[in-house]
Amino acid sequence: MSEPIDAVPTTYAGTRFRSRLEADWAVTLNGLGISWEYEPELITLPSGTQYVPDFWLPEIGTWLEVKGPHTPRKEKATELGTARACQCTSACSCRWPGGQLVLLGWPSHPSPNQPGYRGRYGHAWWASAYGPSAYLTECPSCARTHWVTLRRPWRCRGCRASLGATPRFYSPAEQLIRFGEGASLTSARVDQDIRQLAEEERLADAGDDDASDW
Repeated sequence: MSEPIDAVPTTYAGTRFRSRLEADWAVTLNGLGISWEYEPELITLPSGTQYVPDFWLPEIGTWLEVKGPHTPRKEKATELGTARACQCTSACSCRWPGGQLVLLGWPSHPSPNQPGYRGRYGHAWWASAYGPSAYLTECPSCARTHWVTLRRPWRCRGCRASLGATPRFYSPAEQLIRFGEGASLTSARVDQDIRQLAEEERLADAGDDDASDW
């Protein structure tokens, strides 16, 4: 039986990845301006199990474990997320607000829903290994792209500055973060604007059709 395409060893940016999917996640992180380290540390979990997460994102205190369709188990990532989450009993004093995040990075979403978009890889799809859902956002102070949860107060995981009263959060379900293309968060904002214009045009056309019925 042939080897699954996501498990093909791939070299990118001078790093030899165990799979093409991992390399595509590295491309995506680079496009978002998120620094990464590949398999930097062997971790002994509270259960005694040893674990080497795929990516450590040192500027934003986040682990990313890439999961292909043939590697669905996530127990180690969940245990790491549980162990590294904020344990503060009052105001959070962790190095990163809310403690370290642990994310699961899945293959790209197969059905982009933006009108006219024909990206080769689709859109990034991720989930929290433990705790509340994680959303991608950008800090208005340091312009760093990073993941946060919806727990207040909303603070940058890099510089700890406030994200403002109404930060823009991107979920994977919106299919706005292009995967494996080296695209920045600006692309997501452009895609969002295009969708909004398309919806406004659709509503305007529907209104014209309703008016013509009279």
